[in-house]
Amino acid sequence: MGKEELQELAAQEASLDLLRELGDRDMCTQRELSLKMDVSLGKVNYLLKKLVSRGLVSVKNFSSQSGKAKKVRYILTPKGFTARIDLTRHFLEWKEVEYLRLKKEWERLSVETEKNQEVPS
Repeated sequence: MGKEELQELAAQEASLDLLRELGDRDMCTQRELSLKMDVSLGKVNYLLKKLVSRGLVSVKNFSSQSGKAKKVRYILTPKGFTARIDLTRHFLEWKEVEYLRLKKEWERLSVETEKNQEVPS
């Protein structure tokens, strides 16, 4: 697996984590998501911008006081809910492939170790 593929999978995993958090809660602020996911506020901001641009997350204002900083909450859209399911399936398929590869490697190393132990020194 190449570096670009790994980066894409990592981005998908982070997006999936964010979609899960939004699906598990009614509405969230960036700060709440950052604390819950244990990632930087900047990363949450970056991911949310991507998800909003794809229509997976919507933004709702909840502060109406003029002169104050605009406060927003992020909500999973129906399209986002579908993407969450698709990403979960893709993530589990990828993990299964990784598990099978590691299991095969473990079995190979176990056989090799047994052979090395049988040879007298």
